[in-house]
Amino acid sequence: MFRNILVAYDGSPTSRSALARAYELGNAEEADVTIVTVAPAVAPLVEIAPVSLDGLRAELHQWARKQLDEAQAAAPAGLTVRTVERNGHVGDEIVAELESGHYDLVVLGSRGHGRLTTELLGSVNNHVHYHSSVPTLTVDTPDTAEASHQTGGATAEAASPSMV
Repeated sequence: MFRNILVAYDGSPTSRSALARAYELGNAEEADVTIVTVAPAVAPLVEIAPVSLDGLRAELHQWARKQLDEAQAAAPAGLTVRTVERNGHVGDEIVAELESGHYDLVVLGSRGHGRLTTELLGSVNNHVHYHSSVPTLTVDTPDTAEASHQTGGATAEAASPSMV
């Protein structure tokens, strides 16, 4: 059913859960998985601050590369994985990547913001859902108590050292 899966990854616990689910689906469906990490754009006002604009951009690129390397290292053997680094508004860049490839599923982690916070700040998931025709799978972080039970007392983050 799925041949080309896109998963957004930023190193957060919810994106780790989304990555794990994308890898599970990729294995089950014999699909390719593409990991996208979006480095935020450098704010226009930074140009008037006493910081190096080039240095800041380099740090953001370094952060994105680290996230992609971490995510790719966690891939199961035999799974075809590709990485894409983009820069800018996260929602816009994920949609742009969806439009540039032939993806048939996008997997996103949920931040779990409440309704008010989502209304005020917006939501990457909502943005992607409303601006793309590709089906979206939203993955929550596993319940800490459930993860602790399944891993013999370890937390969800500690339970997946290959994802850290």
